[in-house]
Amino acid sequence: AVVSTQSTGYARTKIKPKLHYVDQDKIASLYAELRRESMATGSIPITVRHIESMIRLSEAHAKVHLREYVREDDINIAIRIMLESFIDTQKFSVMKNMKHTFSKYLSYKKDNNELLLFILKQLAKDQMVYSRSRHGGDIQTVEISAEELEDKARQINIHNLQPFYESEVFLSNRFVHDKKNKTILLTM
Repeated sequence: AVVSTQSTGYARTKIKPKLHYVDQDKIASLYAELRRESMATGSIPITVRHIESMIRLSEAHAKVHLREYVREDDINIAIRIMLESFIDTQKFSVMKNMKHTFSKYLSYKKDNNELLLFILKQLAKDQMVYSRSRHGGDIQTVEISAEELEDKARQINIHNLQPFYESEVFLSNRFVHDKKNKTILLTM
């Protein structure tokens, strides 16, 4: 607890992250996109205060990581947090449309690996049961269709599985992604 108190004190007094102009442009373009969407759908409009909050959130995220400058991932996290909050204040019909429109921002850096692993293990289990009932005996390798996993991932709004295929959680569970054959292999 002493170390975390010292780190917090250090961050509070010494770290003052600065926002780059490029990052400000990203926030400004998101603001314009949100204003257009608000006008088109008749939703609660976005205000400059929302953008100021997003900037403060990105600076706070950088400060927590003891960085002097706000990086793109700090901005992306702040955008996701602000958008989730903003969209949750909308009427249901508008909320659904906005979630779809801004899905690229909303899915940033959510830890989907555990969820994808759970789905993949279920697919592997189903394939194993099928193979045992059809062929009998001891199975050394289970082959799962990568397309089937990707279809299930899209249903939960995960569109890029490459980070999962390269993740430690994927590899440590004895899975291998075969891009050429569009399969995932599990060695028993």
